[in-house]
Amino acid sequence: MRGPAAAPAAGPDEARPAEEPAAPAARRGVRWWVVRAALVLAAALLVVALVGQWNDVRDSLGDLTVLGVVGSGVATTLAVGATVLSWRAVLAGLGALLPLRAAVRIFCVGQIGKYIPGSVWPVLAQMELSRDYGVSRPKSALASLVVLALAVPCGGLAAAVTLPFSSRDALADYWWALAVVPVFAVVLYPPVLARLLTVAFRLLRRPPLTEPLTARPIAVGAGWLLGSFACYGLGTWLLVRDLQPEVGGARLVALCVGAYALAWTAGFLVLVLPAGAGVREAVLVLALAPALPSGPSTLIALVARLLATVADIVWALVGVALRPRGEAVASRPEDLAASGQTGPRAGGAAAVAQPAPSNR
Repeated sequence: MRGPAAAPAAGPDEARPAEEPAAPAARRGVRWWVVRAALVLAAALLVVALVGQWNDVRDSLGDLTVLGVVGSGVATTLAVGATVLSWRAVLAGLGALLPLRAAVRIFCVGQIGKYIPGSVWPVLAQMELSRDYGVSRPKSALASLVVLALAVPCGGLAAAVTLPFSSRDALADYWWALAVVPVFAVVLYPPVLARLLTVAFRLLRRPPLTEPLTARPIAVGAGWLLGSFACYGLGTWLLVRDLQPEVGGARLVALCVGAYALAWTAGFLVLVLPAGAGVREAVLVLALAPALPSGPSTLIALVARLLATVADIVWALVGVALRPRGEAVASRPEDLAASGQTGPRAGGAAAVAQPAPSNR
């Protein structure tokens, strides 16, 4: 009779299940309350932004068709969903494979932090929300930062492939948004990223990652982000075609995809503005110049911003509804230790990961 089977070694994209309910109130520290207060503030700023954006477009919205606006809203909502899948793929590459409902809750609720000036609040919120599922703060933060960094070369690639054939003036004026793309690409190259993370974790006095982020999850995350930009471009195209553009067909589709990708990239790089407000619209107006005069393209930019805000609200409400129910989540034992989950609960989670004895 053979003894218990040895536990198989986990691969880079595998994770171990852990039962991890939300942290009890007694263990909630100052950071927990600060993040929740920031989310409440962000939600208030989001509503203010929504009201302001609606006031900007309500008198001109009649120039667009209901089908175009609704279709663009659906495409924009799908674009945000693709970003969630990108974050989930990168986090899985770090050893924490979350259920889809958990990923939606963490990412989408945390994302409303971007309506506070600065880019740190979404990451802090996602770090704190991840603890409800036994994922350590460092891994959650790293996944969020990698996705943000990955979006820049993905947006730059989409713009560089499409705009030279449709909107060269936009590239000439906003070349700096694409000039940083090689820098982000080099930083995300797995060997370089692994070295940088080793140094960063040492400076933060954190244990290094047991398994470095490999090329596969980065490639999967990039694929979802490219799909996201394609959805944003499709949503822009559905609006532009309502205004009798001067170009059409495949060229118009390429123009809309590239214009939105360039506008998003430029807006992201201006960190002091919440969600790139103002910069994104200015770039989009210029990039759409071959198809539309400045007046109609300004309307497109404002409606696109409004629909993006609506999509953020929809996904945030979905995330709020998907409260933790104690479901099993994929998390490595070191995640529990880094999250402060020790004692019987951590031990129980580790025990779940152990295989049953062999009967052979």
